[in-house]
Amino acid sequence: MSAWREIAAAAAREMDALERALADPARQQAERLCALLAANARTEFGRQHGFDRIRDVEDFRRAVPLRTDTEYAPWLDAASRGGPATLTADAPVAFESTGGTTGAKHIPYPPAALDAFRAGVLPWLGYLLSRYPRIADGIAYVAASPLTRRARTLPCGLPLGLSSDAAYLGTALAPALAQVITAPPPCTDIAAWAGTTMAHLAQCRDLTIISVWSPTFLLELLDAAPAEPRDLWPNLQVVSMWMDGASAPYAARVARRLPGVALDAKGVLATESVITVGTRRGHVPALTSAFLEFIDADDACFLAHELRDGERYRVALTTPGGLYRYDIGDEFECAWRDGAPTLRFVGRANLVSDLVGEKLSDSFVAQALAPLDTAAALVPRAGPRPHYRLVIDSAASPEPETLVALVESRLRANPQYDYARRLGQLREIELVHSPGFARRRAHAHALAGGRLGDAKSSALLPE
Repeated sequence: MSAWREIAAAAAREMDALERALADPARQQAERLCALLAANARTEFGRQHGFDRIRDVEDFRRAVPLRTDTEYAPWLDAASRGGPATLTADAPVAFESTGGTTGAKHIPYPPAALDAFRAGVLPWLGYLLSRYPRIADGIAYVAASPLTRRARTLPCGLPLGLSSDAAYLGTALAPALAQVITAPPPCTDIAAWAGTTMAHLAQCRDLTIISVWSPTFLLELLDAAPAEPRDLWPNLQVVSMWMDGASAPYAARVARRLPGVALDAKGVLATESVITVGTRRGHVPALTSAFLEFIDADDACFLAHELRDGERYRVALTTPGGLYRYDIGDEFECAWRDGAPTLRFVGRANLVSDLVGEKLSDSFVAQALAPLDTAAALVPRAGPRPHYRLVIDSAASPEPETLVALVESRLRANPQYDYARRLGQLREIELVHSPGFARRRAHAHALAGGRLGDAKSSALLPE
């Protein structure tokens, strides 16, 4: 298809830019930071933080503190009310909603922010086309979500949400994308979306690629299929989705439902920014999308070229969308490959349970549950006899005592958890079977205003 050739050519240009950045990340990231600060020096945020006096990364770190979503909320709220040049010199064209510890935040999307998303998404698409060239023989289903929320306008007069997922890739590619991406009819009814979407996809015999975020989203679609998915889509080449952290067991379910179809572990694209990009090496930092800082367990900050093999870091973003040293809370593990750092998502660094001093993190719990052959999560239970509830996404377990013993032994690798168990401060985990709990969580996320397709799986759930 000529449309695929046009997309591949645009993707190749963005991949070349990313490869040049990876070849000299120190220089590229310094230049990107200076450009972002110069462009936004006259904004309210830029004036308050002295952007015009910042000359290098160390100046930037002294002038601008790291901020969590909670600490950044007043700035985002002011921007969504229409304050003049609050965070970016260029006016946003839309806002997008993201979750957080204090509820939904509205992230501004000026044109430069959409350019940054394109710089992160297109190299990944080019990589897929080079590795699976038969993708270009058919069409794609690409979805962050069905339209499970109704149109909404913010106080500033701008829409909440882009008109379509394809809008992230810009107007220049819109005609080509329209030829190769199949678009199911809009559906705002959460109870009906899977059937409505699958009724459309079941007619797409030439489907060659499915790209979604959460594997639980795809599993719900597959459950609505009128026939075996491999019979519906005989030419399906690859499915791209989250496969790391707590998404791993759900991805394994997708693999069993689609035998012979290649699985692509999608990089991390948050509402705020692209963070990692899938390439031949693995997931590399999205250097052409944002200025990225990496924070270790001692709160020391590093740039991409300073990362250490095997170490874990959470990420702070400085973006064209008006975020400056925004601590997004995602945790990654670094591995150097072919002269570049790659990053594997391991969990939410700021998601920690501490009933009696045990301090279990999302990433640690995900590791503890990794050997299970079914999706599961841990839920803290306070009260007179505090403990953790192990929730299994199935109707029954063949050997429940063995399963509980396995998870207990792995949790005891945390010395504080082991100590609390030996003292009797925590009693043994309680096994609960709850078929479909991941699906119910995703629906609750959508009903609260989130997008159904980007509901993240977590190994550690709130009580």
